[in-house]
Amino acid sequence: MAAIVVMLVWSLLLASSLHGSHATTPANKTLGSSLTSGANSSWPSPSGDFAFGFYPVADGYFLLGIWFDKIPEKTLVWSHNRNTPAPIQSTVNLTLDGQFVLIYPNGTEDRINNGEAASSASMQDDGNFVLRNSFSTVLWQSFSSPTDTILPGQTLNMGQRLYSNANGNMDHSTGRFMLELQNFDGNMVLSAYRFADRGYWYTGTINDKIVRLVFNQSSSFMYLVNETATIYSMTNNVPRPINDYYHRATIEDSGNFQQYIYPKQNGSKWESVWKAITEPCFVNAVCGVYGFCTSPDNQTARCDCLEGFSPLDPSNPSKGCSPQAPIERCEEYDPMNYKVVVLNDSDFLNDVFTDLERIHNSDLESCMKALHEDCYTIAATFNNTDCLTKRMPFLNARHSLPSTKIIKALIKVPTGTNREKSGGKKISRSHFLLQVGISMSSLLALLFAAIAIYYHPAVQRYRSRKPSPNADTMEISLRTFSFQELSEATNGFSNSLGRGAFGTVYGGVLCLEDKQIEIAVKKLEKVIEQGEKEFMTEVRVIGQTHHKNLVRLLGFCNDGSHRLLVYDLMKNGSLSSFLFKEEERPSWDHRVEILLGIARGLLYLHEECETQIIHCDIKPQNVLLDNHNTAKIADFGLAKLLMKDQTRTSTNIRGTMGYMAPEWLKNAPVTAKVDIYSFGVLLLEIICCRRHIELNRIEEESDGDDLILTDWVISCVRLGKLEMVVKYDTEVLSNYKRFERMAMVGLWCVHPDPILRPSMKKVIQMLEGTIEVGVPPLVYAQTFEDRHYCTSEM
Repeated sequence: MAAIVVMLVWSLLLASSLHGSHATTPANKTLGSSLTSGANSSWPSPSGDFAFGFYPVADGYFLLGIWFDKIPEKTLVWSHNRNTPAPIQSTVNLTLDGQFVLIYPNGTEDRINNGEAASSASMQDDGNFVLRNSFSTVLWQSFSSPTDTILPGQTLNMGQRLYSNANGNMDHSTGRFMLELQNFDGNMVLSAYRFADRGYWYTGTINDKIVRLVFNQSSSFMYLVNETATIYSMTNNVPRPINDYYHRATIEDSGNFQQYIYPKQNGSKWESVWKAITEPCFVNAVCGVYGFCTSPDNQTARCDCLEGFSPLDPSNPSKGCSPQAPIERCEEYDPMNYKVVVLNDSDFLNDVFTDLERIHNSDLESCMKALHEDCYTIAATFNNTDCLTKRMPFLNARHSLPSTKIIKALIKVPTGTNREKSGGKKISRSHFLLQVGISMSSLLALLFAAIAIYYHPAVQRYRSRKPSPNADTMEISLRTFSFQELSEATNGFSNSLGRGAFGTVYGGVLCLEDKQIEIAVKKLEKVIEQGEKEFMTEVRVIGQTHHKNLVRLLGFCNDGSHRLLVYDLMKNGSLSSFLFKEEERPSWDHRVEILLGIARGLLYLHEECETQIIHCDIKPQNVLLDNHNTAKIADFGLAKLLMKDQTRTSTNIRGTMGYMAPEWLKNAPVTAKVDIYSFGVLLLEIICCRRHIELNRIEEESDGDDLILTDWVISCVRLGKLEMVVKYDTEVLSNYKRFERMAMVGLWCVHPDPILRPSMKKVIQMLEGTIEVGVPPLVYAQTFEDRHYCTSEM
């Protein structure tokens, strides 16, 4: 009841504010005319069907806009300041020098027209607000800069876009969805543009030089035309007579584009006469990250959170959800902290950006196991024969329509039940005591055994010998070490520095040539079965690399089943630890220096060393910093130790989630371009100083669209607001042009098509400014991997 009362009061406030004192106001406004928000708030069209002025929104703020003024539901069709509502006592003035200006109470001015002096302004009966000069020539019109709606008589030209609202009539700011008549091919596309241009509907009108969307005023039909003919029809039935109805076409916060009518006499609501999407849950990202879409009436999308997830914004479920328990990174992944939930008659829209691996001839149990054990995956679709896994975070989970196939959605849910708040695992007291007892007994047994072995005469004779270099050692200028030597140097491998995809790294000290040097020893795991010769061949390739930006290999151990590599110790740790500190942000100049160092190291591996090396796992954890904070790439060449044929992918070595190039997931040939893709993601992380994906990112100003860094950067570039990515980094903003150039390089690198990614040499040239950086194709292009999801009308 209270909510109903609030809505009635708000409706009365809206009606009184909009009607204001415009009843006797003439249609044409001369120089010096003005409106003030909260007072004389609007100028009507001659018929009174439309009004221009200050449209009240929440919290006492106003949008300078145009709305249908004769109907109870004052439907907004255009606004100038949708993202910056004006407070009360703001004014809009047609100044004496012919400028149309919105002035905020603090004196800030927002010029609306293009600067050419106007003589008059008028609100027309077709819903178009127009500025004219003394010759009645139109200088500016609202029809030329639409927001989310077009009206009869209005056209949409190539390159123009409509953007949805963020949340219906509650929030008119720019939302997640876009309708664009693409400038480069004439195709009209609906896309979830804030999620890396995930297009979900298109007209297919490509390769036409001039295309326009026409909303015909006499017939109220919408269609696309080229220079000579109609090439795509939308509306095919509108009630007659046309003039008995109001008409509009709007892209909605649900992602659909619909044409509506409203009876002028005794009308009560807007009725749809045409829609682009007939199945609401087929809209990409309609329920945001981790959201689940259902549509019981097949008219509207309902967004919910699945088990183990909570809404980012309870007042707006379409913003998506967040895991209730933390999702671990792969370095910390423990399957015991997750469970797999199976949803019947549910699936995910296919998505080239999140699809990971298709497992053929699978059963449900195998699909669940693959999902549960793989840290890279968060969800899967099972259709009774195939299992398609998806990376984090998932989008487009939905209740599927009836089908002849049995479709199930599998969701991996972090339980949090196996972890204390401190991060430790929960175990019972009796179980804990039992584990302690077993561990102490084992340690004592090992201690006595170690003492006996240490003092055995054979071991003492062995220890007295110094290792002698062999032919292989001399040939590749590396030193061979026994397993015993490295065990002693690392104090029994007790000082773990970290664990990665190739094994665990331990710190230690070696005495070489009467000098003590600090070393990092990597114990290789999951090394493929190969002979001495093959192992030495791969080590030889690594040993022959010498570059300022590569970690230096000092030696190796090939002792029985033990395979270890010995490197210089990088005392300042990984780039990940350096870059993502919570307390402070590394300086911009230092970040640029690190970025260029990584690029030069990769160029050496790809083009300058004797044998080309494809790293296959470029990420911040595999870039280390020396005493002078110089960036050095680690783990290069190790992919060959786990994979005999580096020209093909393997589930055992496929990079790291978020840095993996799409070709890894398609069993396509792997080239150096996989490193270019990973470098592009790393580049954006470095210049933006944030992780490529922040799974638990919940901020007051975030609606979930910035969870994935690459997607966020693309959407900001498309909006012309790239500075939003680094709005809190004043040092970067003062070097904005350089930042912008580097961001564009990053987007070139992460293009899904490896052919369009630049070489490492060209990347460096673009970063250094020696060659121009064009606009990346991702800024314009749409991806349509699954065109069968579009409506049958196409």
